[in-house]
Amino acid sequence: MVIDFVTRKGTFNTLSSFIKYASFIILGYSHFAHAFNLRIEPLTYDITATPSISTQEIYSDNINLAPSGKEQSAFVTDISPGISIIGQSARSSLNLNYKMQNLYNAGGNNDLKTLNQLQYNSKTALIQNVLLLDSQSSISQQNTSSNNAINDNISGGAGSTTVTTFGLSPYWLPRFGNYANGSVRVNFNTVSTDKSLNNQNTTNALSDTKTLAEIIQLNSGSEFQQINWNLNHNNSVNYRDNGDDVKFQNSNMLVRTYINQYFNVFVNGGYSNNSFKTNTNSSQNGTFYTFGGQWKPSQLYSVEVGGGNNSHITISVAPINRLTWTTTFNNNSVGLNSGKTWQTALNYQTSHSNWSLTHENDTTTAQEILLQQKIFNVQDGAGNTIFDPVTNQAIQRAINIPTLTNDVIVRQKWDFSTSYTTGKSTINLNAFNEDRSFQRTATNQVVKGISATWNWQFASKTSAYVRPLWQQTDSGLNSKNDRYDFTIGINESITSQINGKLEFRHLNQITDLSSTNSYQENRATASLFMRY
Repeated sequence: MVIDFVTRKGTFNTLSSFIKYASFIILGYSHFAHAFNLRIEPLTYDITATPSISTQEIYSDNINLAPSGKEQSAFVTDISPGISIIGQSARSSLNLNYKMQNLYNAGGNNDLKTLNQLQYNSKTALIQNVLLLDSQSSISQQNTSSNNAINDNISGGAGSTTVTTFGLSPYWLPRFGNYANGSVRVNFNTVSTDKSLNNQNTTNALSDTKTLAEIIQLNSGSEFQQINWNLNHNNSVNYRDNGDDVKFQNSNMLVRTYINQYFNVFVNGGYSNNSFKTNTNSSQNGTFYTFGGQWKPSQLYSVEVGGGNNSHITISVAPINRLTWTTTFNNNSVGLNSGKTWQTALNYQTSHSNWSLTHENDTTTAQEILLQQKIFNVQDGAGNTIFDPVTNQAIQRAINIPTLTNDVIVRQKWDFSTSYTTGKSTINLNAFNEDRSFQRTATNQVVKGISATWNWQFASKTSAYVRPLWQQTDSGLNSKNDRYDFTIGINESITSQINGKLEFRHLNQITDLSSTNSYQENRATASLFMRY
């Protein structure tokens, strides 16, 4: 089979012709871009900057993700220079990743489109171990709806927006001799979009938001032997440009006294004051209290029981060094996530595998999720997550985040993951289930899915990979989407700095709501990535 790779410079009848063309671009770029280390005296600040460039030629047989009978095929050219900057000194550090994605004919519209992606964070000690400053920023493209989501910026046919976030967080670490130590932090964050979501005729659309939060923690020092205590205060306010503000506030104090090395008793009390539009009973304001005790006969297991208007039972076991499992059941009358809830966290390791199972509850907003989201999913050629910031950084939209809305979201989340390595193969498996309750609209959405990756290093510089994925989004009212995504590819380490990849992907979405949201897409991609 012969595939014609089409760019603005002409048509390439073979893969080798495309690779030569892409290599010409890369070599031209290398004349002015290379990795370097910079030491600034007398600050002794080490900076490592690593430029990179990726080129892709993508063929899609349904570029607009249209329903059956309305498909349109197209070639898309992607040339994306980027840079990774890592800085380190005795008092500060920074990590910046940036990519400028230049797309020709994305969505089949014959236009040249430029998109920016950024993830940045830094830490600075203004006064060593006393006064510090954190900062962060990101730029990304996000789906405006989770019911009609697309994976990336290549295809058209679905709503998206560019989201920009920024945050500053100064904090003070006071010490009061051997009596107490603490942390006083102020968080200032912004979330904004490039579309006029603020001007939509609904107060539920995502608004540009500024968040101001104060977090105070104070813990007992070494002077307290038989009694330990800690004080916590959290206050966060979301100021929306269009829509109701949201306030989360919780204060509590825990005092624990040790009867002997196996048993202790505690009392926990506080006040919860949260303010947001809701048509459910998931949050109750007022004073809360809990009295109880903990029995810990060894490091292998412990049991803690507390009663009051907020009550709980926690069981922790660690029968072997490689296994830990903690489960908590709550029955709370006051605070966020009131009612009967529970959490669990299980971690198990073997010589060839890692296993993890978690269940948790939280109350959050779409803006908070966007602030925490990692824009650059650093991966190797087979899609396995790695932690080297100067390797190929694959950017793909998260298709399982909630619809961009001003609503407060109560989530119950299951997550199971395992990885297994043997010989030349690595297998990763993940399954999740997330139940979302939107407080203002009193609607529910359940998102569940399973994905896997098999990477086979069958030669010293060549590996093959397979990635199947299934995800279902059920929003009720006969609105259910099933997504089937299957990817197979081969990755070649041409040199220590150049990677080449060939990939085929099949995507099938089936929806109950409307046939216009059902589609299939087949995509072939040839790509080169180079770092300097």
